[in-house]
Amino acid sequence: MAVSASSRRLVHERAQLRCEYCHADERWQFIRFTIDHILPQSAGGSDDPDNLALACRNCNERRGNRSEGRDPQTGQVVPLFNPRLEAWAEHFAWEAPGIRV
Repeated sequence: MAVSASSRRLVHERAQLRCEYCHADERWQFIRFTIDHILPQSAGGSDDPDNLALACRNCNERRGNRSEGRDPQTGQVVPLFNPRLEAWAEHFAWEAPGIRV
């Protein structure tokens, strides 16, 4: 089932046209951002707006249908960043001059 038009609008407005994973600005991209299921549908995730995030193509494709990843420093399997539950600045920072997260 496709995400409703009203949910798509809500996600875009809530994200202020920024990818909720890397904070890239949609206005400067060649390809429109997608609506991502934070908990993938294949893992039981719903179309509820609390499970949706605006994502650039790069972030969406890298996440795929995963909700966990291996921490490269510890080797532990950890949950991926959830923009509905976690603060971006506690997990990421832009390297000067704002080219790479």
